[in-house]
Amino acid sequence: MKTRKVTFASRPQNQPDASTFAVVEETLPQLQPGQVLVRVDHLSIDAWISTMLGAGSLHGALPIGGTLPALGVGTVLRSQDPSLQQGDAVFGPLGAQSHVVYPAGMLRALDTSEIPARAHCGVLGLTTGLTAWVGLNTIGGLKSSDTVVVSAAAGATGSVACEIARLRGGRVIGIAGGPDKMDYLLNQLGIAAAIDYRSEDVAARIKALAPQGVNLFFDNVGGTILDAVLDNLAMEARVVICGAISQYPRLDQVTGPSRYLKVAERNASMRGFTVDYWSAAHADAVAEISAWQKAGQFRLREEVLQGIDRFPEAMLKLYSGHIGKLMVAP
Repeated sequence: MKTRKVTFASRPQNQPDASTFAVVEETLPQLQPGQVLVRVDHLSIDAWISTMLGAGSLHGALPIGGTLPALGVGTVLRSQDPSLQQGDAVFGPLGAQSHVVYPAGMLRALDTSEIPARAHCGVLGLTTGLTAWVGLNTIGGLKSSDTVVVSAAAGATGSVACEIARLRGGRVIGIAGGPDKMDYLLNQLGIAAAIDYRSEDVAARIKALAPQGVNLFFDNVGGTILDAVLDNLAMEARVVICGAISQYPRLDQVTGPSRYLKVAERNASMRGFTVDYWSAAHADAVAEISAWQKAGQFRLREEVLQGIDRFPEAMLKLYSGHIGKLMVAP
């Protein structure tokens, strides 16, 4: 059995490009006791993958020649472990490849009777739905009376954060770039207001849209966007640092917030988090998101690129303004 995989070909100086990646074919090892052969069905394309391409990365530096990491769902084709059977749907760190031989203990079996497996890359995904839920609720203490601002609001995690805040009764303002994203946020996700950072003064628009200040900010961007919101915090506001995609291409020269003293002035808090650290909250997140999903209340847009050879293209889309959840089906 052979697998096609995407490997790390060269370390980018700034943002990755086509030369950063290579697609190779390899023969898989013989299946051993305790292992399973998995066909990879869907891979989650996430910003954290790009952080591993630099020399000093948040999640560790990927070595040249290494397989690109990715979370995903797949189907067990053969099993040498009693915990997983042929045909089982599984979730795990499958990597950017079409097939993989893994220890069964690295994978989690999925119940697909009501919700399809690929939802575990999207609304129920660790890096998407669960991250948004934990950030808003466990870290941010979301209240129905909150004015909530979400940056990178048209991306995967941002979209779900907007939806959770809306479904919980919050007044949601999304920040994104371009008219297509404005249309998506307002007319598909149905949030209260949207700010186009490419054509509008973000700080001025926040002040106009939230004259009493922002109660909860879910930040995926950092940089000047973070400063603009810090300048418009309500008393006792909560700022949740989920990510900082504006800073990822130059992690050795991160620009911190220049308006952080507003946190003290407003008796506010600013806290970062990683979703895996808060595993005790995952069951509650899955239960609530699953209920909304079954009721048809989520509107997250999905884009699926077909073929593992398109994984590099999908990674580059992270920097070119995709909308919603991006996946690859190997």
